[in-house]
Amino acid sequence: MERLSPIFTTSPRTVNREVDHWLNNLGEVEKVIDSIEPKLLATNSKWKSIAVHNKETSVELCQVFDKTDQHYEVLLEAMSVSKKFEVAQQEFSKNDPILQRVSLLLRKYREEIQALRRECKERERLRERYDHYKLKLDGLEKKGKDIERIQRNQQKLKDSEEAYDSVTQELVTKMERCWKKHVSIFAECTICLWNIQFQMISDLSKVSHSLRPYRDQYCEALKISSSSTLDNSYNGNKSSDNIENLLQNNQLNDTAEEEKQQDGSSVLLDKYEKLVEQEPSTSSTPQYQTAKSTVA
Repeated sequence: MERLSPIFTTSPRTVNREVDHWLNNLGEVEKVIDSIEPKLLATNSKWKSIAVHNKETSVELCQVFDKTDQHYEVLLEAMSVSKKFEVAQQEFSKNDPILQRVSLLLRKYREEIQALRRECKERERLRERYDHYKLKLDGLEKKGKDIERIQRNQQKLKDSEEAYDSVTQELVTKMERCWKKHVSIFAECTICLWNIQFQMISDLSKVSHSLRPYRDQYCEALKISSSSTLDNSYNGNKSSDNIENLLQNNQLNDTAEEEKQQDGSSVLLDKYEKLVEQEPSTSSTPQYQTAKSTVA
């Protein structure tokens, strides 16, 4: 559709407050997307920094001269644990299917909002045509001479008004429907964020199990509480229906290639979890029964 004559842009602008309202709301949603997307993508990097920090510190602490001291076994175990956690973190960050899904979801949502903005620009052409004929007819009616021309422009005004109203109502409906999606999409972003936290905490708990007796014995000797929420079981709540509905409401029309990539990621994730669970300890550090010697 070619751009209308510049004369159409000189008429008083008809304002539809509903369109402006939803444009403003969608703009607020876009701001949140622009802010949280890089934060979600950076979450694994934050854990990488923690893993590297633990490893580097543990390795440095092992640089001692008297390696026959009974306390040296604590340093060795800590170094072993930190290296295992670094490997676990790297594997998970490479193959996080939830983060991949949410990244795709945010990208498609942003594209949907941008498509609506383009439709708003197309609607402006109809608005300009409507305003043009409204202003033109008003001038002709004030002169009241050319009745045939007045009637002809009355029909043009009616046609342009119907087209403008139809497109506007359809656009308002689409914008409202698009805006309402943000709650469920942001809920998935929250799950994505905390899935990374839970996974990293779980992995750290698994690989550091052999190191806990040393910590517990030390805290016991100093009369410091060593309780940890990682040691407690959690039965959860009745949220399965909400999660199922959440995923159903956010079905993605992925391409075959995207689905293939996600399927591959799930397989790799399964392998990674088995690796963390089954990896034998390479340390010769004694178990809890012999760990009591670490505290004088």
